[in-house]
Amino acid sequence: MIPHDPDRPQKDPRRLVLGGCERELYRLMANTGYVPDDQNFSDFCESLKSGRAWLIAGTRGSGKTAFPEALAQACNLTMCVVAGRDGLTQEEILYDWDREEQETWMRENLAVAKGLPASEQSAFLESARKKKWQREFIILGEVGLAYDLAAKAVESKAPPPVLLLDESDKFGASIEDSLLMPLERGLIYIPRYDGGFIGITDRRSRPIVVTTSNDLRNKLSSPFVSRHIFSSFTTPTLEKELEILAARNPGATSSQLALSIKLLDAVRGIAGLEDHPSIRESIDMASAFTRDSICDLDVGTLRRYFCHFVKTASGQELLRLQEDYLISSASAFHPIVDQWLAARDSEWVDKWGFGKETGTIYETA
Repeated sequence: MIPHDPDRPQKDPRRLVLGGCERELYRLMANTGYVPDDQNFSDFCESLKSGRAWLIAGTRGSGKTAFPEALAQACNLTMCVVAGRDGLTQEEILYDWDREEQETWMRENLAVAKGLPASEQSAFLESARKKKWQREFIILGEVGLAYDLAAKAVESKAPPPVLLLDESDKFGASIEDSLLMPLERGLIYIPRYDGGFIGITDRRSRPIVVTTSNDLRNKLSSPFVSRHIFSSFTTPTLEKELEILAARNPGATSSQLALSIKLLDAVRGIAGLEDHPSIRESIDMASAFTRDSICDLDVGTLRRYFCHFVKTASGQELLRLQEDYLISSASAFHPIVDQWLAARDSEWVDKWGFGKETGTIYETA
């Protein structure tokens, strides 16, 4: 669990959306440096309104995990995280009994019972055995904790936590099945527990559940998927990518933003490259260029930054054959990139000879 900051005010995303304040929530997230895609953000708002979990599928580096992280940061929410991996057990994510504490409890009560009259010992021990299944002996996993915190938040009139089920395609069938009841009913039933269950049935008070999938390991089951609102994260448009880069790197110059995005746009267009750089690599490149004050490229500089966006030996070998093309593409005029920058930077207008009123390029002798 990642707790919220008690010294900062909290915002309830559901309350904002249900109150017609979607743009305020969007603005809060954008202020963290994460700029959501409009359609994906709309889907997320639908999940908030419906009380359903939100399932995001998409390629690596497309911002799936960063979305709930930005949400928790923007609204100052507690976040519980389950990271998909081999060997994940139901006890780790839902609940388990603290056997050691239960044994200690019974030893202490057995000792007390020995000092009681024989006629009272049986009833005393029966009561002790029942009490060892009380809440104080339950160890909650991240999912159980999220649903329990949501129930407590209603009592304190606080926002619910965010529950991130990350890389769910690595969970496996048994974990998916164990999540069906919480996702549908909002409850986790615990055998022998004197309270019966933890959680909350009211959809609008449940944890804000965001499930991600890379679609790489296992196909998610239909019952699991059906309990979600679904979105597909794809590579953003160049305009949206520029917006994201500018938000994530507020100190970057127009030259550094242009250089990073033109370079990676050229890399994505090279045939034969198996794994193209994603928005994650764009952010890393813009950050590296800003950190190192890079505003132009030569062969030596390009090779120094290969490691950020080409992560196989064969890919680096292929791109070394395209170095001249990549360097020229990174410095050449790009209609989408340069018009976007010119709308925000008067010096970029002068650099490329933009018509300030029409947004066109003037012919130069």
